[in-house]
Amino acid sequence: MKRIIYTTAFLLFSLMAMAQNDVQYTNYLFNRLAYNPAYAGSGGVPVINALYRNQWAGGFADGKAPKTGTINYHSPIQCGRGGFGLGFTSDKAGIFNSNRLDGAYSYKFQVSEKGNLSLGLGAQLEFGKANYNLTNPLDANDLTIFNGNETFSQTKVNFGAGLYYTHNDNFYIGLSVPQLLNTSYFQEDNISGNGNDFHTYYLMLGFVKDLTNNVKIVPGAMISFQGNNAPFEFDVNVNLVFMEKLWVGLNYRLEDSIDGLIQYQLSDNLRAGFAYDFTTSDIKNYSNGSLEFLLSYTFSKYSKNLSNLRYF
Repeated sequence: MKRIIYTTAFLLFSLMAMAQNDVQYTNYLFNRLAYNPAYAGSGGVPVINALYRNQWAGGFADGKAPKTGTINYHSPIQCGRGGFGLGFTSDKAGIFNSNRLDGAYSYKFQVSEKGNLSLGLGAQLEFGKANYNLTNPLDANDLTIFNGNETFSQTKVNFGAGLYYTHNDNFYIGLSVPQLLNTSYFQEDNISGNGNDFHTYYLMLGFVKDLTNNVKIVPGAMISFQGNNAPFEFDVNVNLVFMEKLWVGLNYRLEDSIDGLIQYQLSDNLRAGFAYDFTTSDIKNYSNGSLEFLLSYTFSKYSKNLSNLRYF
C-alpha cells in the first residue's frame, strides 16, 4: 500500500511540475531575472547568481522530486540606460528533464526625479525530455501515462516581457509574463489536457526602510496568476538586515509552506544564502521540506555601489 501511495504521488506531482512551466524559488527576491527580463542590469553593476533548489526533499517518490539548478549573469550596458542578461537552468521533475537557455534585454526610462521604469524582453530556448522507463504504472489503461515511445525529446523557443519600476532606490514593483507562447514540448503528445501552457503573470514589489542605524527591514511580495487555468499563488516575506552583513528572513507561501531564509555578505563582492521550506500542505506527509542554496557575486571595484545592489 505504501508503494502504491508513493507511486501515485510521484506521477501526480510530475504532471503538476510539467504543467507549471516556471520554476518556483523561495529566494525569488534575489533571483528576479528568472521572472522578469526588465530586471536585467538594474543593480548598476555586473552580477552573477547561482542557485540550487531541492524541492520536497527526503523520501518523496523515491528521490524523483523536483531538483533545479540555475545560474544567470546580468549587467548594465549603454551607459546604464540598458541592461542585458544570460541564464541557464536545469530542471528535473520525476520523468521530465528540461534544460533552458535565457536571454534578456532591458531599457530604462527616467519617468520622474527619483523614478525609473525599465522595459524588458526575454527569449528562451528549451530542451525537454521525458523518460517513461522511470514510470511504474498501476493501471495499463491510465491515460496520463504516455502510450508510445519510451522516451521523447523536443526543442522549443519562447519569449517573455516585463516592466520594472524603482523609486529612490528604496522601492520596486515589477510586472512580467516570462512565457508568451504556447510552446510546451509536451503538446504534440497530448499528455496534459489540451497540451497548452499556462501563461503565468507575475507581480513583484518590495521596499527597504531603516529601523535603526544598523538594522534595515526589507519586506516584499510576489503574486503569480494563471487566469482560469489554475489558482493564483501568493508569497510574502520580510527580511531584517543587520550591519549590512547578515540577512534573516521569513517567507509565507499561500497554502504551501512557511520558509526561513538566512544570508551573509562574505565580502564586498560575495554573498551566500540558504533557505528551508517547511511544507504546510498535504505534501508534508511525503516530504521533509525543500532546500535552497544561493551564491551571488558582484563584479565591482567600488564597494559603495553595493548598498543599493543588495536590496534592489
